[in-house]
Amino acid sequence: MRGRRRWPLIAVLLPVLLLESACQAPLAASGKPTGVPLARRFRRPVALVAVDGGRQLLVANRDSGTISRIDVAKRRVLDETSIGGRPSDLAVTPDGRRVLVADAGRRQIVVLDLGKGQPAAVARVPLADEPAQLVVDPRGGWAGVTSPWARSLTLLDLSKEVPIPRTRLALPMAARHLLWLPGTDMLVVADAVGGQLSVVDVAAGRVRRTHQLSAHNISGLALSPSGRHLVLSHQVLNSAARSSPNDVLWGLLITNNLRRIPLPDLLADSRLPVRPGSVVLLGQAGNAAGDPAGVAVRHDGSFVVALSGVHQLGIGHHDRIELTRVGTGHRPTRVWLAPDRRHAVVVATLDDRLSFIDLDTARRVADVSLGPQPEQGAHERGERLFFDARLSRDGWMSCHSCHTNGHSNGLLADTLGDGGFGSGKRVLSLLGTIDTRPWAWDGRMASLRDQMVESVTTTMRGARPTSGQLHDLEIFVSSLVRPAPGRPPESSDERAMIARGRQLFRDFRCGRCHTPPLYTSPDIYDVGLAGPNGPTRSNPPSLRGVGQRRRMFHDNRARSLEEVFRRFRHQLPRKISPRESRDLVRFLEGL
Repeated sequence: MRGRRRWPLIAVLLPVLLLESACQAPLAASGKPTGVPLARRFRRPVALVAVDGGRQLLVANRDSGTISRIDVAKRRVLDETSIGGRPSDLAVTPDGRRVLVADAGRRQIVVLDLGKGQPAAVARVPLADEPAQLVVDPRGGWAGVTSPWARSLTLLDLSKEVPIPRTRLALPMAARHLLWLPGTDMLVVADAVGGQLSVVDVAAGRVRRTHQLSAHNISGLALSPSGRHLVLSHQVLNSAARSSPNDVLWGLLITNNLRRIPLPDLLADSRLPVRPGSVVLLGQAGNAAGDPAGVAVRHDGSFVVALSGVHQLGIGHHDRIELTRVGTGHRPTRVWLAPDRRHAVVVATLDDRLSFIDLDTARRVADVSLGPQPEQGAHERGERLFFDARLSRDGWMSCHSCHTNGHSNGLLADTLGDGGFGSGKRVLSLLGTIDTRPWAWDGRMASLRDQMVESVTTTMRGARPTSGQLHDLEIFVSSLVRPAPGRPPESSDERAMIARGRQLFRDFRCGRCHTPPLYTSPDIYDVGLAGPNGPTRSNPPSLRGVGQRRRMFHDNRARSLEEVFRRFRHQLPRKISPRESRDLVRFLEGL
């Protein structure tokens, strides 16, 4: 990791003198923008790139549907361009003339022209799936776009002025972050919730290899300066541990990590080994580092990582235990390094600001606000709490740590959710949870607020939330929409399969427990799934979005919907044929 990294053309370099000039100025205490008048609204920045030879930064704002343009030397907002929708990422083409913006709200790529200063939308490219993250091939030929719910990767041909979607690849997981391996036709695609890593051969249009890591919440990908290692930030939930005070205190239940993977290991067809010294544990008892996110690596091998759950930037080294921390705005998610590797810019998503960090002195030396905000309401306050690891003991985890962006990491956690330890249970999704009362696998929580108190105090081992915090959390969690269904039918044959599967669902009286339209019920049933220490009676989870789950049942014993019917014959009155199983699965995947 001590070699010199060759920067890809996608990252238009920020001149050292400009960033040093910005970082040597005193920290602005007011946090108000100093440029043109800007509308009062929540922006929620999620990504940034450098343009104009590094004199400016462009920031994608998720909630306002805008792109902010920042003067780096003067540390002020120059303007804000509305593109509509819900921007989720952006990238610069290698020629520096265009910026591609992933618009998750309208399922499209927006092409911005930079020829006249302020970015201008010149084209909109519709996509079949909702885009999450994108990356451009440094050689300029391709762009890759992930779509988590559709479990797909779309490859865009950049040879024309307007990108052309050429290939849509099915992925074995819901993917989000991705990274181009320089000098190759290979893309690394990371699981959005669990621990899978896929290597995609773009030239061949296929997934070359998928590795399973003991990890979840992979939220940052970077290359070492030598280009020989992939570095990723993630968490590990230990299903063998318990949510007891000691297991939480000593980081036995959940850890926050960086992992360094040699590229030959990543590209090999064999199982990915865990090599000595390849994993760095972030934080320790009494001072944890919940929810690591964006990461970058400096020339000397040291790393910088956004500790999004505790609102800090961590500076450390793979060979040392110490982790230097610098305070940032609320929920730092992205980190960008200047070419000199001495300064970083951090995106504070829930504070609508950028923090400029001097890495040598470990100081935050400047803030740039993206614009005035309205007064925060219950939803905004609840969102801050949901992503705040300080709700837990010592900052080990947030609600997001297990319920990734409101969904689920799909893993087992041994909590007091059923009144005792000894039976790990699958983490349930919170998307659409307001419609699925009661809560907990055994239905023992009559209200969402009671469930939140239980989760914070006995799973996260934090202090009991105040009534105001519970109100705000409940408002935010209640706003989370249910997971998207699987792919829509693409042919008359598929539509016929869905119709047959729906009829089988009715014939087998599956609606007794999973009653439409929510495909759940408030009752408790003994369905014969108890393990040695597991519950004997369960509340049926909703089948809405069941196609987005990795494993089934409270203990993850079924690896697929097919196994639910073919291996476990769950509540079926008779043995079913392979065709009937396929029909049932296709019907359920569309819920």
